Amino acid sequence: MIPHSLLLETNETNELISCLNEINYTYERVSNLNEIYTQLEKQKFHFIILYVTNVKEKESLEMLSKIGTSFPNVLIILITDSSNWALTASLLKRHNAYDFIQSPIDCEHLKFTLDRSFQYLNTKMKSQFIHEAENQLFKRVIDIFDWKKSLTHKENENISADIIHQMNISLFQGSGIGTLMSVVSILLAKSKLDAENNVYHIPKPILDLVSENYEAAKSMFDSMSISQSVIDDDKVVETKESPSQLLPLFETEINFLEEALSIKKQKINLSQIPSSVTNLKIRMDQNKFSYVIREVLLNSIKYSKDGDQIYVLFFHRENFLEIKTINPAYQNEDDTHGIPEKYETFIFEPFFRISSVVDDSYAKFEQFRFGLGLTLVKKIMDQHQANVQIYNIDSNLRNENTKDVCLTIRIPLLQEEN
Repeated sequence: MIPHSLLLETNETNELISCLNEINYTYERVSNLNEIYTQLEKQKFHFIILYVTNVKEKESLEMLSKIGTSFPNVLIILITDSSNWALTASLLKRHNAYDFIQSPIDCEHLKFTLDRSFQYLNTKMKSQFIHEAENQLFKRVIDIFDWKKSLTHKENENISADIIHQMNISLFQGSGIGTLMSVVSILLAKSKLDAENNVYHIPKPILDLVSENYEAAKSMFDSMSISQSVIDDDKVVETKESPSQLLPLFETEINFLEEALSIKKQKINLSQIPSSVTNLKIRMDQNKFSYVIREVLLNSIKYSKDGDQIYVLFFHRENFLEIKTINPAYQNEDDTHGIPEKYETFIFEPFFRISSVVDDSYAKFEQFRFGLGLTLVKKIMDQHQANVQIYNIDSNLRNENTKDVCLTIRIPLLQEEN
C-alpha cells in the first residue's frame, strides 16, 4: 500500500510534487499550518511533509508541537538543507518530526524515506493495539485462575477456548458446513427404509434443507478458491484503463446486490466520475477490482441498518482518483462506534473482526469469508499500487450530529501515453 501525504505548499514545493508524481504516491496540499490542523480533523493522512524554513517562527513551532500531540499517528517529515541543520536536529530530537529529507530532493531517496517511515508507522499502530490486546489477555488469565471469582461464576478452563470460538465463527457458524452436517444427521435419522422396494423415503423439508445448505457450503468452498487465487498472486497490475471504466463495474455489483439491499430496504447512491480524469489512466484489473467493489459494498450493507443510505462518491484530488464509500456508524459490542481509531490499521489484518456476530442473510453474496474480506481488499489495492483506509468521519450527508464510517480508496492517476 502507498502512503498518503499532506503537504504545506510553498515556493519550493514543486520539486517535492514532481518527485511524488514520479513515484506515484498520493498527496494533498494546504497553504498554511492552521489548515493542516483543520485537514487532519476531517481526513486521514500518513505523513505531513513540510520545509523546515516554514517552521522557524515561534508560533509555527508551537503549532507543529500541537499537531504532533493531537495527531500522534501522523508522522512529520521535514525537508531541509545544510543551512538549517541545527533547527532540523532540534525538531528531530524533541520528536516534533520523525525524519528528514535533504534538498535538492532525490526521488529515489524520497521513496526510500517514505517507505521506511510508513513501515514504522504501521508497526507502531499495530503494536499499540497488540499491547492493549495483551493487557486484555492478561486480565483474562487472572479471571480464569482467580479462585474467588470461580466461586461466583464459571469461566472457560483455558485460553484455547477463545481460539476454538474464533474457528467456529469462521468455519461453522451459520449456514454452510456446520448446518449441513446437522441436516445430514437429521436426514439419516428421519429417512425411512422401504425394504420391499429397496429405497429410502425422505421428507421433502429435510431434503430442501440439505439442498439449501449444500449450496451454502459450496459457496463457502468457492470463496476459499477465490481467496486462495488472490493470496497466491503477487503481481503488480500493469493493465491501464480509463477511470470511467469503474462506473459500469460499480453498477454491475450494485445490481448483483439488489437482493442483499432489499433485506433491510437500503439504497446505494452512486455519484458520477469527474470529467477531469477522462484523459488519464489508472492501473485496473477489472476482475480483481470487481472483487473489491463487492466486498466494500457488502460490508457497508451488513453494518448498516434498516432504511440506511450508502453513498459511493468519486473525487479528483491532486494526482489521484479518490473513491469514498460512506455508511452510518453504529455502536459495537464493546460500546465503541463504527471504526475506532485503534482498529483503523488492524482491521485489514487476517481474521480480525470488530463484531463476532455472523449475519447469515448475506452469505450467498460473499466472495471472501473467514475474516479475510478487507485483508484481500488491501492485497488487491496493493497490486494496483493504490491506498485503502477506513475510519470514522463527522456525518455531512444526513444533517445530523452523528458519525459515518468512510472507506477511502486512492488510486494514482497516470498520464495518457502517446
